[in-house]
Amino acid sequence: SDNKEQARPGQYDSAELSSEAAVRVANAEPGRAGAATLGALAGLRLIAVDDAQDATGSTIALLRAFAGRGVAVVAFGDPDVASTAFRGARSEILGRLGAALGVPAARRLVLSTVYRGRPELRALIGSVVGHIGTALAGVQRRAELAPAPADAAHDFPATVRIEAPSHAAESGELARLLREHHLLRGMPWSRMAVIVRSGGDIAGLERGLALSDVPTRNATARRALRDDQAAAQLLAAAAVAVGSDSLGAERAVEILTGPLGRLDAIGLRRLRLALRQQELAGDGNRTSDELLVEAMSVPGGFDTIDSGPASRAARASANLAEATRIARDGGSIEEVLWQLWQGAGLAKEWGKQARGTGVLADEANRALDGAVALFAAAQRFVERSPELPAAQFIADVLASDLPEDSLAPQAGGEAVLICTPAAVVGQDFDVVVLAGLQEGVWPNLKPRGSLLHPELVEELAALGRDGDGDAGADAVPRHADERAAVRSDELRMFALAASRAHRQLVLSCTSNDDEQASTFMAFVPELSPLHRGRPLHLRGLVGTLRRELVERGTPAAASALALLASEQVPGAAPESWYGLREPSTSEPLVDLDAEGATVSVSPSQIEKAEKSAVAWFVDTVAASPGGLAASIGTIVHAVMETASTREDADLSVDGLWAEVAERWKELRFDAPWLAEREKRGAVRLLGGLSEYLGDFADDSKTLLQAEGNFTVQFDHVTLRGSVDRVERSADGTTVIVDLKTGSRMPTQTSMPEHPQLAAYQLGFASGAIPADDAVAGGAKLVFVASGVRGKSYSERTQQPMDDEALEAFRERLRGVAAAISGARFEGPAQLDFNDPLARWEYRIHLVPAVSA
Repeated sequence: SDNKEQARPGQYDSAELSSEAAVRVANAEPGRAGAATLGALAGLRLIAVDDAQDATGSTIALLRAFAGRGVAVVAFGDPDVASTAFRGARSEILGRLGAALGVPAARRLVLSTVYRGRPELRALIGSVVGHIGTALAGVQRRAELAPAPADAAHDFPATVRIEAPSHAAESGELARLLREHHLLRGMPWSRMAVIVRSGGDIAGLERGLALSDVPTRNATARRALRDDQAAAQLLAAAAVAVGSDSLGAERAVEILTGPLGRLDAIGLRRLRLALRQQELAGDGNRTSDELLVEAMSVPGGFDTIDSGPASRAARASANLAEATRIARDGGSIEEVLWQLWQGAGLAKEWGKQARGTGVLADEANRALDGAVALFAAAQRFVERSPELPAAQFIADVLASDLPEDSLAPQAGGEAVLICTPAAVVGQDFDVVVLAGLQEGVWPNLKPRGSLLHPELVEELAALGRDGDGDAGADAVPRHADERAAVRSDELRMFALAASRAHRQLVLSCTSNDDEQASTFMAFVPELSPLHRGRPLHLRGLVGTLRRELVERGTPAAASALALLASEQVPGAAPESWYGLREPSTSEPLVDLDAEGATVSVSPSQIEKAEKSAVAWFVDTVAASPGGLAASIGTIVHAVMETASTREDADLSVDGLWAEVAERWKELRFDAPWLAEREKRGAVRLLGGLSEYLGDFADDSKTLLQAEGNFTVQFDHVTLRGSVDRVERSADGTTVIVDLKTGSRMPTQTSMPEHPQLAAYQLGFASGAIPADDAVAGGAKLVFVASGVRGKSYSERTQQPMDDEALEAFRERLRGVAAAISGARFEGPAQLDFNDPLARWEYRIHLVPAVSA
């Protein structure tokens, strides 16, 4: 416009469009060029406005311009259900509509009959609006409810009040109520609605209802593409393909665990371990992150690993490489995305899942919606700006926090509508649920616009427009109570939502020690009991029937499960239950009756196997990661070996840290402060190690062996281990030393039974640990993290074992070998998690066998 300076030339928001239109209509005169701008509107005679109570100032200005040209304006509305005050609407506009339009003689008609709802619902709404100011109206509240048809009998209450102990329980209760109406009374899903105060509550409620197989739709704006999980994952891969993002470790993991690679956490970990094992076998020392990025960056990077996760990673890598080639050859962003989509086979997989029911189908449908929206956006980008690079599209999508616009109508479908009060204007439903009625949420009595008071702008404009004097500070009307005005707005939204119900209104909230029910819940005084019966969705029903059958052996539960199984309902047939299938094998890990059979026993695992064979088995099979502490301990052990075997080694803390620093860069820390904390801990360990090595030299001791391996075989036992140090004292005795970097030490009284040191002594006595016929001096643990008696380290010693003690330990090892070689592994009745040896990376929950 020539008469309007704009910050964004050629662009208008909705308010600017209405204002500009009002100016053009008002200024257009017959016979002048301006009249041509009206076009087909030049012959307009009547404008009808529905829900006029939600009209904003710009809408009223446009209507005023038409009214000034002689166009008749008919407005319908009810100020008691105004819901868009936050957008600038004024609830009293209907009461002064004639003056606002410049038509003082405007005629007002009051409709006297209400055709929606039951008498109980009408009384409730009357009670609600009775707490609201009249907004220059109020006569409409005397309208009477039309007589109900003769066949309008209801077998359920008009109002229900639900107070659940948690949000999950609230969703479950609402799902049961909605499914009851649908399954038992034949009510279509589309005739039910759930209304919440804020749009931010919609997603959580949708997920909660989806868990109980309630189909939902919402009228709110869709998410931005960058916030849609499926679209975001495709965009991340496309960014690497077009070169706008590098393939780092974080991006590689995102691609492999996303829809392109489809690896879970366990598969990714196995892939990392396999890459790391190959690296160590080739005398390399790169981290698994570096190896993962390299394998994805070169052709055939995963071909040397024979496993399912490696095959999936190889397909994802090849797909990304092909998309990169297309981008390099000048392909559009649409072609790059299509390659990623087709190469991953997502259309077939998600399409198959979407045709089912339940949570998985809902997730697949959402993923398909996100992918379709992404491709539509890419197509528009290519058609409108074919000269721009593909990277520009990715940058635009990631920078936009608005959903993709679409002119296509949204299909309603048979689903429960979840929305905010403003979205149900002009609609009605048989059942309406007002959910999340929490104190502080609905009503939300926080004053709006308390800084700039935008609600006063229209009043100032009206004063200046009507010429009622100076529109200065003294002329500004002051609200006697802003809080009361806000409460009225909240009541109007509540009345709007409640008035949409034909047959039943449900008020629900979560009530517990942390959250209280809203005062609005008092409009339905009687609390409805929570349902304790069987769920009304298949997944929950199957689970409940199975529990009844196992716990009480109910014949009715068995009969119902048999019926569901005949209909092929998942989980109903006993053949699919955990614990009822025959084991794949009942053979022991090692058959001790077979000739030459041996059981490998590690010194460090003896005590754990004795405490719980189950713990030993899980540790052996799962191989839980050691974490940072284990990695730092490994480095300290390596530095001790280097310092012990090199004559010119610097045994000071600074000298030892110089050795550690070479390998410290291999560690990965989540934050700089964490790296600094671990560094201080490592320096403390080196302080203990430095003092111990210094005392070793001062005492004229001799190092016979460092990091030596040994093997002892007898009967069915193969004892394999490694010792940190074998030291000869000045008196000629030989002591085996095991370095510990942890802070938990066993008591000295328990040391005679310490299995790890006993294993070392057995190796020494058997000649597996060479010591040049030296005299046995026992074994000891050296803790470099904990000092005692003025030292930076501590020692726990085990005296030399005689022949009787060694034979007793051999018998102990035979028992361990028998325990860990079988087909079944027993655990203790209770695990003592205060025991240092029981503080694993996980906890084992011992439960009876399901098939017992």
